[in-house]
Amino acid sequence: MESTHPPIPGWGIDRDIRRRPGYPLDQEHHVDHDTLQGRSPAATTVPLKGLSGVLRRAAYRVPDWKPRRWLMLIMADRLDALESKLTLRNLVIGGGIAGLFAAVYSQARARLR
Repeated sequence: MESTHPPIPGWGIDRDIRRRPGYPLDQEHHVDHDTLQGRSPAATTVPLKGLSGVLRRAAYRVPDWKPRRWLMLIMADRLDALESKLTLRNLVIGGGIAGLFAAVYSQARARLR
């Protein structure tokens, strides 16, 4: 049976695998591996550190069904975000600015006496 309709552009493009737009990347199908780096994304964890790590370890000792565990994990996330901003450079700059404000404040109080 022959069709009288004109061929649809792109029809049957999945028949020949080399004509697919993502052909080179489609060849690597690994369910549990990252295709770009070749390792499992679930196995690459960052070790716990700092106060947020201590809080996470304590939270992991609490059972899953208790809200306390999840609140502790949320608090650990917020603390981790704060810890990432507290670098030595930021602490030195913050201390310098605080010292400058303290000096200006003490000079202003000395003038008022």
